[in-house]
Amino acid sequence: MRLIETNTLRLEPLVSAHAEEMFEPMSAPGIYEFIPEKPPASLSSLRQRYRQLERGRSADGRQLWLNWVVRLASGQCTGNVQATIYPGSTGDFAFVFAPKYWGRSVAFEACQAAVQYMAHELGVSALYATVDPRNSRSAHLLTRLGFTEVLPARYPHGEVEPNDQVFAMSCRPLSGEERIPIRRREVND
Repeated sequence: MRLIETNTLRLEPLVSAHAEEMFEPMSAPGIYEFIPEKPPASLSSLRQRYRQLERGRSADGRQLWLNWVVRLASGQCTGNVQATIYPGSTGDFAFVFAPKYWGRSVAFEACQAAVQYMAHELGVSALYATVDPRNSRSAHLLTRLGFTEVLPARYPHGEVEPNDQVFAMSCRPLSGEERIPIRRREVND
C-alpha cells in the first residue's frame, strides 16, 4: 500500500502508531450518530484495532484492507479513508472525519485521491458504500465523488442494515484533465 499525497493532504497507510494522534479526533461523539460503531473506549483499544487493520488482509487472505490516515499539511490528523477489496476487484468504501473538518472539502479531496489510487493502481472496478438515510453529509459526499444510489439488492458484499441506502460507483481510469494531482510513494514496512 502506498502513501498518497495531494497538494494539501497526505493519506498515510494506517499503522498502530497512528492511534495516539487519532484518538482525540476519532473520539468526537458526532461521528457516531449514524454509524454502528462507538468512539474508541481507550487509546489502547484504538491501538489494538489499528494493529489488526495494518495487516492489510483478512485472516483468510481473500480481502485486501486499505486504510489511510488523512493528514493536513499542518500535520493535523483529520480522519481516515478505508476500503475492503474483494475477489473480483470490487470493494466497500468508507470514510470517517472529525466534525471540525466537516464542510471544508478535506473529506472530498482525500476520498477522491483514494478512489483514483484504487482505480488506477489496483484495478478496482466498482466501489459500494452503505449509508444511514439520516446521514445527509455522507450521502452528499458520495454523490459528489460520483457514486449513485442503487437498490440494496445490488449490494454484492453481504447484508445491508435495514433502511440503509446503498451507493455504487463504477471505477474507470480518468483522463489527465479529470485527475487531481497525486503523488504516490511506497511505504516500507
